[in-house]
Amino acid sequence: MAIKIYRPQNALDIEGEQRFRDEYMIVFNCHHANLIHPTHFSIFQDTPYLVMPYCKLGSSELLIGNLTGDDNIWKYILDVSSGLAYLHAQTPPIIHQDIKPANVLLDDNLNYCITDFGISAKSGNHEDDYLGEELSGTMAYMAPERFVEGSEPSTASDVWAFGAAMHEILTGSVPFGDQGGYIQTQQEVALPVIAGLSPDIQRLIHACLDADPEKRPSAADIEEAAKARQYPVKKKKVWLMVTIAVVLALLIGGAAAFYFAQSDPKVIVEYEEAYVPTNEEVYSAAMQKIDQLDADSLKAGLDMLEELRAVNYVPAIYQLAYTYGWYSDSLSVKRKELLDINMDSRHMPRSDRWNNRAIDLFTRIMEIGDSAYADINANATYRLALYYVMPNELIQPNYEKGKRFLLRSREWATLAGDTDLLGKIERGLASFQ
Repeated sequence: MAIKIYRPQNALDIEGEQRFRDEYMIVFNCHHANLIHPTHFSIFQDTPYLVMPYCKLGSSELLIGNLTGDDNIWKYILDVSSGLAYLHAQTPPIIHQDIKPANVLLDDNLNYCITDFGISAKSGNHEDDYLGEELSGTMAYMAPERFVEGSEPSTASDVWAFGAAMHEILTGSVPFGDQGGYIQTQQEVALPVIAGLSPDIQRLIHACLDADPEKRPSAADIEEAAKARQYPVKKKKVWLMVTIAVVLALLIGGAAAFYFAQSDPKVIVEYEEAYVPTNEEVYSAAMQKIDQLDADSLKAGLDMLEELRAVNYVPAIYQLAYTYGWYSDSLSVKRKELLDINMDSRHMPRSDRWNNRAIDLFTRIMEIGDSAYADINANATYRLALYYVMPNELIQPNYEKGKRFLLRSREWATLAGDTDLLGKIERGLASFQ
């Protein structure tokens, strides 16, 4: 584990202490594979500190000037934008305010993960190159709007900082020197061209560094671009061919309709719309692939479930969590083995990445709260409770939170009529008495 101690000269007064606790509770409940999730936070002698997983591989500062190859670059873009998109999707959005190479760590599974999310902005000064609370952040990575009096941090500001960080990693220097986006408030400056870089990655970085916040992509847009390995994301060629075919059909059909209508005004021409499979049909097809229990089919099925996750289709979200999370039944264990996910003797993934991913998915199900899936809601909430009431290396026990999840799970299990789960829940609640 790593312990981050904020400097003693930044000791908090009573009001500051409460503010630290209240604001940090917002981010403490964030779980994502590309975030370094603290396991504990507190205040000792007026000085805040955090306990978090130790990343022995260090930060992406080690990559500055050394990251080459499109595959490696897109991997970095995807990982960081995924974590940032998750923060920005919270209600209200969590603005990091200090995206830079030093705040992106490499975990044991070689995934890039954002750290310090929400703290640098909310707890005030804690590093030499940080400004006051109104301009919390590091100047070289601060968007131009941050230098305008009365402006507030925004998700677009984080995107600008990400563009500056990418430029530094690829070239060895930040795009506008130590003054950051302040230069763009004083004069119109050309965005730097990075020699030898893929045009798509170049366009993406330029879009992130646009002086106008409205013209920048969102973190979710960047994530989509990284998955497609192009910016801006274009529709697949197959859709272009379909469009051409449809247009030709309409033209031919229209001409025929005109001809027949001239001879018989009662003729009505109808066009059949292209069939789009329902969520249920896509889910069924995905599960058929997953049930084949070979690595390639499993991954293909999980990719289909990810598409359904994006539209909040609850059964798909649960199957993803069931695959990555802490389950000891043979089917979940088999899936994890096919994905090369290392597990301990209780079949809990050894990597925080997979556990945090599952917790994130369980939490999403709970937040959606669709009564049509009461059984899934009950099981997802019950699984969340287990992470807090059963000792594990990921989360320190929090029996109060675990009890709340059990009570919520009981409500859903009662609605679903799941007597087996109700029995487990009651036994769990009895242990608190």
